[in-house]
Amino acid sequence: MQITKDTRCCISIAERPGNFGSMLFNNCFKALSMDYIYKPFRLLAGDLPIAIQAIKALGIIGCGVSMPHKIEVIKYLDEVDEVAKKIGAVNTIVNQGGILKGYNTDYSGAFASLSQIFDVRGKKAFILGCGGAARAIVTALKSAGIDEIIITSRDEKRCLIVAKEFELQYNPYAQKERVRANILINATPVGMFKEDESIIGKSSLVNFEGVMDVVISGDETDLIKQARSLGLKFIPGYKMATYQALAQFKLYTGVDVPQEIIENVINLYFK
Repeated sequence: MQITKDTRCCISIAERPGNFGSMLFNNCFKALSMDYIYKPFRLLAGDLPIAIQAIKALGIIGCGVSMPHKIEVIKYLDEVDEVAKKIGAVNTIVNQGGILKGYNTDYSGAFASLSQIFDVRGKKAFILGCGGAARAIVTALKSAGIDEIIITSRDEKRCLIVAKEFELQYNPYAQKERVRANILINATPVGMFKEDESIIGKSSLVNFEGVMDVVISGDETDLIKQARSLGLKFIPGYKMATYQALAQFKLYTGVDVPQEIIENVINLYFK
């Protein structure tokens, strides 16, 4: 595909960007013969206001928002979707003729990936992390009929605020290895890099029936590899990332990506 002045541009912003979104979007654009490109950008927190101005000034069609910008970005937007308001976090910005509207597709991504693997109705979940991804997952779990949610984070003050807002049970981070629940969910960036140790010890994973990770690091993070070795149900990070990205794709372009194309692109990434 030749890039011209008429090529529409989508981007993403994150403090530690990865390549999964670029791979998924650009291969889908190519398969559908769409004149779009997608480019991830590294963005530090202090540069967020400038980035939002740039989206308007450059006519960028859509922007994915990743850690740690999902909550802070809300105050710079013109409008926020009702679901994103409820969650209190935005991971998707759509430029509608200079009006920037925020959405949250993490919610639909979490709901879709969970519903395929793990029935949470009447169950207990333990969530590690209290940022934008955690807030979306909490909302998805409640929509799916979860009975109880326990949450923890290194940032105790912030975690207690989230626990109070969503009526969750708080567990001190230092005691995370003692928690028992039906499913463990890692909603932190731990595991993104090869040098990262698993967020929780393998010996503690026997306290759970299943594990979900939001981190994309190759095919599987150490956390997911450990869950697999123990025979637990598991949801790798690319599952939620794929579903939320496809919802973004629809918001940016108005087009649903056929399942065959999705499978081909995912197989290409993990071959």
